[in-house]
Amino acid sequence: MQPELLSRILPTPGELLPGLAGAARFILADRFWAQQKWDGERLLVRRSGRQIEGWNKKGQTTAVDPALMSALLSISVHNFILDGEYEPSGYRCWDLLQAGDEDLRSWPYRDRYGVLKVFAPCPRISVLPVWRTSAEKERIVFELHSKRAEGVAFKDSLAPYRPGRAGQHYKLKFVKTATVRIRSIEDSRDSARIEMLDGLVWRDVSGIKVRQGSVKVGDFVEVRYSSASGNKCIQQPVFIRTRNDVSDQDCSVEQLEYSGRWAPLR
Repeated sequence: MQPELLSRILPTPGELLPGLAGAARFILADRFWAQQKWDGERLLVRRSGRQIEGWNKKGQTTAVDPALMSALLSISVHNFILDGEYEPSGYRCWDLLQAGDEDLRSWPYRDRYGVLKVFAPCPRISVLPVWRTSAEKERIVFELHSKRAEGVAFKDSLAPYRPGRAGQHYKLKFVKTATVRIRSIEDSRDSARIEMLDGLVWRDVSGIKVRQGSVKVGDFVEVRYSSASGNKCIQQPVFIRTRNDVSDQDCSVEQLEYSGRWAPLR
């Protein structure tokens, strides 16, 4: 059985999910919920009394924006751990690991999410909505694909919390993105060259437009692109944001997704 709306689209293969066939499987499975995938900076935050701490996707301590810190301190619950992504517009939150003195990591996601909704009225915190039924999931996948959104994450509502890629969540991306490094900057032209790691060698993969003064040589940045060519260059890259939570290894050419005549290289 294949969802009717999905038969009208051909999603770009995702990080962990092989396109349309994979999406249909999770849409039809009752235990999997769908959430919109965003491309913010991963941030896990813990409040202990009046103290706020943050960690990035690498598990490294990171600064928490003062406005977000103020919002977190305004919550009546004095001890909690939230997981989500931060952007200047606010904190998109999708999981709750601790509330008060209760460790929730062994709880199934559906129960953790039920408690998480209590945080929704907090300013600068947005609890990401979920779509549960097959009809809801099919509709939102179709709508987000039509809008060229980042993608969808399918989450096992019965799974306890596990850090990292533990086989509980599956991503379907609608756009191609890559983490790259700034190789050089053309000061007079608002442009830069970007590079990716090919084995042990840094390879120049494209030029890109950037706002003058916004990046420097050696910065890691996230880009959106249309395709990759056979010589491992990327086509039409567009700057999204700088990244402070990645390293050289995250810039590998293994990220690249090929289409058209280069598709067999994927």
